[in-house]
Amino acid sequence: MPGIDAPMISLRNDTLAVEIAPLGAELQSVRDAQSRDWLWSGDPAIWAGRSPLLFPVIGKHPGGQVLIDGARYPIRSHGVARTARFQTVAQDAISCTLRLTDDDGTRAAYPFAFILDMSYRLEGASLAMTARVANPGAAPMPFCFGYHPGFPWPLPESAGLAHRIHLGNGANPGHQRLDAEGLRAPDLHPTAFVNGVLTLDHQLFADDALIIPGGAGSQAWYGADGRPGIALGFADLPQLGIWTKPNGPFICIEPWHGLTSPADPDEPLDRRAGAILLAPGEERSFTLTATFGVERPA
Repeated sequence: MPGIDAPMISLRNDTLAVEIAPLGAELQSVRDAQSRDWLWSGDPAIWAGRSPLLFPVIGKHPGGQVLIDGARYPIRSHGVARTARFQTVAQDAISCTLRLTDDDGTRAAYPFAFILDMSYRLEGASLAMTARVANPGAAPMPFCFGYHPGFPWPLPESAGLAHRIHLGNGANPGHQRLDAEGLRAPDLHPTAFVNGVLTLDHQLFADDALIIPGGAGSQAWYGADGRPGIALGFADLPQLGIWTKPNGPFICIEPWHGLTSPADPDEPLDRRAGAILLAPGEERSFTLTATFGVERPA
């Protein structure tokens, strides 16, 4: 991806080594002490992303425009953060914080003052990722936020085995789909989970992502049963997307606060399902914790 070349931020403890790019504050690699790679490699021939941040919108919009306070603004898919260069404001051996603030470019797409701080911290075999969104402006600020990490499929030491996503709450939530324009269709489809377990099959994604508008809980485990996998915690993020490219060798498990746009071009951002309206002077935080190389909890 253009612009991620340097300087990378490297964090390391006895268990994990990670790299983060200032462009998009995007996680670039996660490798453990056994030299196992736990993050998708970002092959541009398939999908160049690795773990983009979604702010202040998730997904595409009708005509590429988002409606805010009665005006339409041209905005890229997933918003302004993933293509913006963040500044490093704190760093030590196991943690860092990168910051994005509004400028002329962001305000052309999203007409608000904002502060987006993205922090990464290693804790043993876990990587805690926390986004803090603050409103330093004078007007209420509508926004959505989401994580979009891609994990290898198959995972290390699991080639040839069935991979599954286990929801910690054991629920069987239904899902929505995207239409031909990449916009969220209204129908809620029957669940693809069985007793809280989604057995991954590329055919599930023939019609693009599974969008779970609620009920997925706050914990999940991804991997092949009996093999090392990835445990995820996302208490602040009530929506969930699951996606891969056709026959892609990765799976994205995406906790969100907010949903993708419906086909209705007249839905304002502050009316979006799951969107937050942040008052002046307020802030919200969203944490995703990933623990690597762990078997599924009993």
